Amino acid sequence: MNSHNTENLKRSEEQTPVPGCSMPETEDSAAVPDNQGLRVSMLSEFTIEYYGQKMNMIRGNNSKLIQLFAMLLLGGDRGVTKRELIDNIYGGQEWRSDTNKSINNLLWRLRRQWNAWGMEGASLVFEGGSCRFTADFPVWVDVLVFEQKVNEALAYRGRDAAQRIAMLEEAVDMYTGTFLNEFCTELWVIHKERELQQFYNRAVRLLGSEYERLGDLPKMRKLYHDAADMAPFDSWQLAEIDCLIAMNDYNAAYELYQNTERLYEDEMGVHPGQEYEKRLEAIEEHMHRRIRRLSDFMNPLREDVAAGAFYCSYSVFFNFCQILSRLAERSGQPMFLLLCTWNAPGGSRTPLEENMLEEEQMALLKEVVGRIFRKGDIYTKYSRCQYLVVLTGTGRENGAKAFERLYAAWKRQEGVTGSLSYSMDSLVNFQRLES
Repeated sequence: MNSHNTENLKRSEEQTPVPGCSMPETEDSAAVPDNQGLRVSMLSEFTIEYYGQKMNMIRGNNSKLIQLFAMLLLGGDRGVTKRELIDNIYGGQEWRSDTNKSINNLLWRLRRQWNAWGMEGASLVFEGGSCRFTADFPVWVDVLVFEQKVNEALAYRGRDAAQRIAMLEEAVDMYTGTFLNEFCTELWVIHKERELQQFYNRAVRLLGSEYERLGDLPKMRKLYHDAADMAPFDSWQLAEIDCLIAMNDYNAAYELYQNTERLYEDEMGVHPGQEYEKRLEAIEEHMHRRIRRLSDFMNPLREDVAAGAFYCSYSVFFNFCQILSRLAERSGQPMFLLLCTWNAPGGSRTPLEENMLEEEQMALLKEVVGRIFRKGDIYTKYSRCQYLVVLTGTGRENGAKAFERLYAAWKRQEGVTGSLSYSMDSLVNFQRLES
């Protein structure tokens, strides 16, 4: 196979534990029964179960309390310094206030929360400037167990390959979602998520190489498919495509290529890259389609009764522009390229809020562009906040009027915010640049 995602790791790398792991040393937390002691999940949503009963913690004002408890749990026997807690929870913005008093108050609230849950055996220990969580009952934390299992698999020196595969499969199955997703804009959470993603990627690469050694292509394919769902922009699709090619399933490989290309263009406004093009060439070399009649091609075109402009991927749109620019130069028919840009409104927003607003507004704009422009026009998403439109049979003046119609219709849409701007140039100029 040709994918860098399935290369064999060096023995020294396999046996080196991943740094940064915090694990309790006093107990095998992986062995804690489901209905015994405290069980905390941080992968995706933060949830707490105490002896089988789910504990409720009201969000909102308690966000700092949740983060504090999460950091103490992850600190394990090492604990967490007050300085770390203050930096992570309050950041530099509140250093001028009495942050030590603030963190002490938060720790007091956490103890009171434990009492409300009936966790009388939970306590805090302060030693050498650090604070750590202790309990007289079993404690299970999914993140710590996940890190523990990955490290055990990487350090495994036994000759039983099946045992190592089982350890890796268990670790990979535990990684079920983004770390503390509801706090994904916090810097310490972002840092921890990157660290966990590295754990996961190493486990997937090593497990994939084990499956490859055994020739188990179906398991390899599922492993990389799940990894691509978990991290869609980490190129796991390349490894899955390689599996499908090795399985001679070229139709599925081609479909996956198309879906990946569309994902990159819709979400990032870019093409996935040369490695994907190489896979496409390999797929096309092996695809054998039956001989078809011209009517097989024409009938779907006749059945296309959709009104409005035609939407396509960026790569297809670019090819259209190359063809139409030549036609425009030869026939003299006016054709213009319109770049429409959505501009975000002012105001303070987190990166997550900014992304959500951008996605929402671009979806609204896409619907209006497709509806307002004519059936002979073509458009695509050019970047995260821009659409490109080819206006066929339209001069510069009419192109400006077309944008005014678009802007008026867009403003009438419920939920729109921000503003629109545009620039425009002749497709003949596009052809001259290409020549």
